[in-house]
Amino acid sequence: MKRNYVLTAVLGALLTGAAAFAMPHGGGPFGIEKLKAFSELPADKQKLIVDTFSAVKEENEGLRDEIKATHEKLKDILTAEQFDAQAFKETSDKLQGLMAKGFSSFSNAIAELAPQLTQSEREILAQLGPGGHHGKH
Repeated sequence: MKRNYVLTAVLGALLTGAAAFAMPHGGGPFGIEKLKAFSELPADKQKLIVDTFSAVKEENEGLRDEIKATHEKLKDILTAEQFDAQAFKETSDKLQGLMAKGFSSFSNAIAELAPQLTQSEREILAQLGPGGHHGKH
């Protein structure tokens, strides 16, 4: 029962974590391979990972909405009757900055988390990260 709770919690945290909101279309669903890999970690390491990613999500709570709003503004500028190149560049720069902030928060969390894991646990952590359909465009 506890293992199912932890797996559900990590799935929710990872799907909505910093890596997910850094992409305009969000993160994709986890494949069974990632869940299988995660289940190989000891319970204390599973909790550590869930807690770390939950903290990143909480830290960047408003960032996802701001990224979405900025992306919509960029789309509006692009599709307006009169195209404003300056506004497009400024909004695009803002969007890139917001996305970089989300990625930075996620990267900083990994940098703090990784030293607490063994090499084999870090290999599992690497499998849990972004991947899947993102590299197949």
